Order: sequence, then C-alpha cells, then structure tokens
Amino acid sequence: MKIVISAGGRFHALQLTHQLEKRNSFLKLFSFSYTNKDQGLVAPSLVHNIRICNILDFMFLRLRLSCLINSSKFNHVKDNIFDYLVSKKLKNLGSFDLFIGWAHYAENSLLVARKAGAIIIIESGSSHILEQQRLLEQEYKKWGVNFAPIHPKVISKMVREYELADYIMTLSSASQESFIKHGVPEHKVLRVPCGIDVGYFMEAVPLLRPGGLEGQASSTSPEPKKSQVFRIIFVGLINIRKGIPYLLEAWNQANLPEHTSELILVGSLQKDMAQFLSKQKLKKNTIFYGSTNRETLKELYYQSSVFVLPSVEDGFGMVMGEAMACGLPVICTTNTGAPDVIKDGVHGFFVQPQDSLALAEKITWCYEHKDTCYTMGQAGRKRIHDFTWDTYGERVFEVYKKILENK
Repeated sequence: MKIVISAGGRFHALQLTHQLEKRNSFLKLFSFSYTNKDQGLVAPSLVHNIRICNILDFMFLRLRLSCLINSSKFNHVKDNIFDYLVSKKLKNLGSFDLFIGWAHYAENSLLVARKAGAIIIIESGSSHILEQQRLLEQEYKKWGVNFAPIHPKVISKMVREYELADYIMTLSSASQESFIKHGVPEHKVLRVPCGIDVGYFMEAVPLLRPGGLEGQASSTSPEPKKSQVFRIIFVGLINIRKGIPYLLEAWNQANLPEHTSELILVGSLQKDMAQFLSKQKLKKNTIFYGSTNRETLKELYYQSSVFVLPSVEDGFGMVMGEAMACGLPVICTTNTGAPDVIKDGVHGFFVQPQDSLALAEKITWCYEHKDTCYTMGQAGRKRIHDFTWDTYGERVFEVYKKILENK
C-alpha cells in the first residue's frame, strides 16, 4: 500500500505517518513542520520539508506582522504556496494508492494525485468549514466581538476540496455529522477517533519545580499527592471557539469558595478572546496560566481535580484524553470527541454546547462529590487505553485496506 500524506501543520500527521510506516505502507510525507526532534518518530528519508513555508511562519511571528497583515489571509497565502510546491513534487513520485491531504493544504495536490491513480482522502481536524463559520459568526455576534471568524477564501478552498475528494476523514461523531448535515454523502464521510499518547501521561510525575502548584509525585506511583485546592483545568487555545465565555460564566455561577477552589486555563490567549475579556470582571481564583511545555502540562493535570472542555466547535479534543490518562474526570460538550470516548456519568459528563448553567451544575456537583469524581477519573484512566496511537493506527489502516479492496 503506497500512501502519500500532505499536511503543512503538525496536527496528527506525524503519528499517522509513524503508524503506516510500522505497517510497511508508506511512501512520503510532505510537511513544513517536521523538526529534528521528530526524527525518532519518522525517518528524515520519508519526509519532504517545504522549508520556505516554515521560514514565512518564522518571519510572520518574529516581525509581528499580524499588526499589519490579517493572520487568516497570511495563512491562506502560505498554505497555497505549500500546496502548489507539493503538487510539483508529486509529479516525480509515479503512481501511488492513497493521497491523504489535510484540509486547506491539498486542492492542487489532490488533482495531481488523481492523475497518478490515487484515491483521495481529505483529513479534517474539525467540523465542516461552513458549520464552523456559522457557529463562530453566531458566537461573535452574541459576545460583541468584532473579529472575522474565517477568511472567505479559506472557506471556498476547503469546500472545493470536500467536493473533489473521494472520502473525508473525521475524528469524531460530531464532526462526521456536521459534514452530513451540510450535504456530503454519508458514505463519503469516514470516522476514526484520534489517538492519545497514553503512556506518557500515565508515567510518574517528577517533583514539581519551584513556583509550581502544590503537591508532589511519588517516585514509584503515577498518582501524585493532590492539592487541597479543588482545581478545574482547561487546556487549549483560549478563544471563542473553545467556549471559554461559557466556562467563565459557569465558574461565576458555581461561585465556589475562592480559598478552596481554582479555575486554571492553560494555553495561548487569542485576539477574539482578548476582546471579550476586556469587558469582563473575573473572579480572583481564575488563572490564565499561558502556554507551557509538555512536562509542565502533565504536572498541571496531576495537580487538578476535573478537566473541562466547553467547546462550541471542536474536531476531537486530544487534551481530553490526556487528562483522562492523568486520572481526571472530564466535563465536555457534545460538540467534541467526548461522546466517542466517555460514558456519561461514568468517566465524566456531557453537556450541551453554549450552556453555562449546565456546566456550572456539573462543576458544582464535582466539588460536592470529590470521592466519586476520583472514582470517575480512575475509570477514565482505564478507558483511555482503548485510544492509544497504536489502536488508532490499527483502525485507520483497516479503513484504508477496505477502501482499496472496494476500489
């Protein structure tokens, strides 16, 4: 099985490549995000790095060009350059069986792959782009945020890719249903839940560095001593799409004692959310932690009580699985991968998106039932073993085999 993968950003393309390589079914990965640190996962000989796009990204951030150029427009131009250069390189590969192109990176490339006789699969890390646009426009209007959700040319390109592809691969039922809702034939929309680095997040946590949150890990047990503070943790981009306004509303509505509770948001603050926050009054026990490295993130999970993912729209929510591997019960909206992973009331809870009251009720319940929450977290810790990267590899490989058998 000869497979070509094209993904400008990191996403889970490296993990997919690694899994296919293990099954002797891989030809080439095109990327501009492959680094020396990735060589242990995917051999350099299997990767073609489009370096000009990496340089453009670096310059855009270093020179702070976002003050002059709309970042969505910049990314559209950069991704088109990537797509064009990949399409040129594909002509030298001869024939291959499958072309896996990440949405917004593949329109020109998939046309070349089609001529090479390949079946085309567009990989979507989120819901249908028109559904994203609808939800974000609704949210920005509701919260009074003056911000363009998605550049129109991005939408147009992705819709064309959906139409040209033989199949669209999604990561969750919610994402899969969004494509069907927008008229994509049901047989064309595939679904394989994302993998999680379960082993890493289950490993023992080292002693916390000075200035970290309370508590420490045992050198022999993956269970650290929990802080006396009841801590809700969110991890991801701090933006409207992730439902942060509803989480902040819920936190205020729950009104837990400030000296025994804490909401910590880990991730980069985005411009749309900065606009929203400028008009808000936050509780003192609301902490914007900022971005952090993987090691510190694991420490933060282990020092928390409950994980919350309040997304209005999400493709899957890999952080949910990371939190489960660290023994946390999860509260997630149904617009994430949660319905594919957890059982409501066993590993955590579902809530409807955009429902701060329901979110507040679940947070309060967890605060009042800490022992039951711990039991839920341990059940989730066992459950997440079904979503390792190796399991993902087995599932996606079987889907590819079936596609080729039915060609």
